[in-house]
Amino acid sequence: MLGMNRSILALACLLSSAGAWAAEEKPPAYPSFDYQFAYAHEIKPHRRSFPHAGVSSGFNQLRLTLTVSPAGDVLDAKTEGEDENLKFWPDLRPEVLRWKFIPFEVEGHPVTALVEEYIDLVPPERFPLIHTPAPVVRPDSNVSITLTRSVCYGRCPAYRVSISTKGIVFEGHAFVAAAGRHTDTVDPRAVRELAKKFVAADFYSMRGEYQASVTDNPTYTLSISIDGHKKQVLDYVGSWVGMPEVISELEDDVDDLAHTERWIQGTGGLVSGQETLQKATQNPQEN
Repeated sequence: MLGMNRSILALACLLSSAGAWAAEEKPPAYPSFDYQFAYAHEIKPHRRSFPHAGVSSGFNQLRLTLTVSPAGDVLDAKTEGEDENLKFWPDLRPEVLRWKFIPFEVEGHPVTALVEEYIDLVPPERFPLIHTPAPVVRPDSNVSITLTRSVCYGRCPAYRVSISTKGIVFEGHAFVAAAGRHTDTVDPRAVRELAKKFVAADFYSMRGEYQASVTDNPTYTLSISIDGHKKQVLDYVGSWVGMPEVISELEDDVDDLAHTERWIQGTGGLVSGQETLQKATQNPQEN
């Protein structure tokens, strides 16, 4: 009986140890970060729209849960969505695994994190069939680039930002931290370099508008003038109708050069030289 009790005790200890070992093997509970927080940590190149043959126009989205290392590398990616969209995931996964993020921190220390992201599947890009020669960007070229983003059915930031070799003008209309008119300086060389990206992207050959048959979304209008040679493109969910992804990239480049997030989100400090809408109205020629 004593030997049997010892056997039972040994078995109990063994099972207890196995239970403890199994508990230790469970994946740790990583801190989670939602899409809005993750957006600010994305490192380019980081596209959200994926053109793919076989995708029809419309809402085709996959929700991602990424495991991101303390160094900002994607260790794993899991996805959810309609079966019709999930079939494209094997082709998209390698690029997602190459994404990079600014490390996520808890109490000032980089951590492994679970990150929410989304990607949109869109039809193949439809590039221009007829090439329109673009003006040459010279060292002394007069350049002006304007991006307008409208309201939507929701809380989409609505504003107009113009970048020229003379400076930056931001006009906040709705759902921005800094409404009204704000100005800042900019390096003219940086403006001309951005203009060269427009030329390299064949922007002057693009269609004048890319509009999807959908409602309640924001409208983006992007325009450039190089020594008086103007081109404008309207983007209303343009990726759904084959708009080249480079147009969205140029829109983001304008925001990046102007640092519009300071006026939209109130981050990084606002420019002190604010001008009022009243002054803008009194001097419409400045717009």
